Order: sequence, then C-alpha cells, then structure tokens
Amino acid sequence: MAKLPTIVNDINCFIQETSFAGLANKATLPKVVTKTVDMVLAGVAGDIERDIGKLEKLESDITISDYSPMVLGLIGSRASREETLTLRGALDVGDKISTLVVNMQGYWKSVEFNDLEPEKEATTKFSIAVEVYTFELDGKEIIHIDKMNNIFRINGVDRNKETRTALAQ
Repeated sequence: MAKLPTIVNDINCFIQETSFAGLANKATLPKVVTKTVDMVLAGVAGDIERDIGKLEKLESDITISDYSPMVLGLIGSRASREETLTLRGALDVGDKISTLVVNMQGYWKSVEFNDLEPEKEATTKFSIAVEVYTFELDGKEIIHIDKMNNIFRINGVDRNKETRTALAQ
C-alpha cells in the first residue's frame, strides 16, 4: 500500500538554551559514514571495502537569520565543544505528528556571512565539527555517537562495545 512521505512540518533550534524560533530556518544534519579500508584479496573479483569500526568526521551547518553576538562568540572557542545545539522538529508522517530531537556538541569552526543587500535577510551560516550526536524519533534513540568515548549506537545496538572492551575502556 502506498504511503505519503514524511514532511518536516516545522523546526525550532536552541543554542545555549535560547530559542531561535523564526531565526534558525535551515540546518544540515551530519552525514554518518563508517570508515573503511580497501582490501585487494587473491581469488576475489575486485576490491572489497572493510569496515574498521570508526567513523568519518561529522559536520553540521546551521543558518541563522541574525548576527547574534552570542552565537558568533562560539566560533573558534575551545569551550564551544561543551555547548549543545538542539534541533526539534515536528514531522508530519501522514496520520500523526512525530517528534524529532537532534542534539549535537562539537567545535564551532566557521561562520559564513551572506552578501549584504537591501531587503535581504542578514544570515550567518555556522559550521560545526560534531563530536557528540543524538538523533531521536518520538523519544526513541535512533543514532547516538560520542566520538571521544568511542560510542556508536544505531537502534540501541552499540557497534563499538567489543572494541571498547578489548581496549579496557
């Protein structure tokens, strides 16, 4: 049976526990990519990618229609790693509204200003090197990554538990 696609009905963003409703209108979530090495094996018809239990770097962008001194102050600050960026979304899944909650922590590494033009929004696009990432749907954790503590969970399955055990972590 056909089903309607999920639509992002609305979003809100919180930085330093301050709501940016109406100002933070676009965010790019990190692309989660497992790190692999290419293996050339005798008797095999081609190269094989082998997972090595690590992740590529996680990056996120958020665009804010404001020149917020509070958020601009995060750029290049080592303390920015301790700040939690929370994105909340209302998802229209066809027959109900689901709740999306994304929490991210990491190094706020850059800001890009838009062109200054009359009658245009004053936007700032921030890039974050994400170190802790949690993606929840309707209160259920779907993805949790904590790079510094070597944690990578998908749907409750900890992909790095055995590695941490082997390393006595």
